[in-house]
Amino acid sequence: MSYDVSILVMYAITPCHAGSGSALGIVDLPIQRERHTNYPLIYSSSMKGSFRANFDRYKCKFDDNTKKFDKLTENIFGDKSSNDNGYAAAINISDAKILAFPMRSSVSPFVWITCSMVLERLNRDLILAGRDSEIVKYEKLSKDNEAIVLHGDMQGDIVIEDYQVKVKGKNEIKSDFFIQAERLLLVSDEVFNYGVSHCTQINAKIEIDQKNGTTKDGSLRYQEELPSDTLMYCTIVWNNSRNDNKISADNIKNAVIQVISKYVQVGGDETLGRGIFELTWK
Repeated sequence: MSYDVSILVMYAITPCHAGSGSALGIVDLPIQRERHTNYPLIYSSSMKGSFRANFDRYKCKFDDNTKKFDKLTENIFGDKSSNDNGYAAAINISDAKILAFPMRSSVSPFVWITCSMVLERLNRDLILAGRDSEIVKYEKLSKDNEAIVLHGDMQGDIVIEDYQVKVKGKNEIKSDFFIQAERLLLVSDEVFNYGVSHCTQINAKIEIDQKNGTTKDGSLRYQEELPSDTLMYCTIVWNNSRNDNKISADNIKNAVIQVISKYVQVGGDETLGRGIFELTWK
């Protein structure tokens, strides 16, 4: 079977709520998170569903050569037929993982932060994708209150939310995965975990009674969202189609990138403009 691997960098243009259901805490509607790290992510099932919906909606962009395939969406994203004629998708989409997180700061309206655990994960995914030459090299921190500038011009003590870190030095990162993060700091895993755990966006949601124009009793909900300017990535493996049409992995890759080339909507509240990501295909 022929296959190819792409890494997709996702920059949040608007806040994103990829929900994990209801909760009993202060936040009624939390976002999806990893169990062991508590880092935000977007489940692969959510990613695949969003890609399928966006592809099906805009596949009219295709040139004449591609339009000859019937049931194009099913050929690429799978057919869940109840009979024995169903087949799996031709693409494998991973969870969308965090790359850099925006936080308010004392040196600018906000800076982006990342940490060694995030960079090591990215390096492992690059190796898995056969792109060893793009491994990110960085200097490790020895103290939790230290920071290293990876992009931008920052120095001295910097306050990010409730933490104060001291810039240890500058080590310009040689990776275009972070090119949109113009003011990027490498912080400790502890500081990064604080940021992604306690500095997300919380919105109050209510429902209005259309008869009298007032709030319905019991309708108040607090919804968590990933903030705008969050940087994420996912890995996509392209395979040949698994049905009788036998579309090659190359054609499937070109077809999806042709349609979903610049933006994709992920998660809930689509009609409120939530979950719009700018895409950079690697």
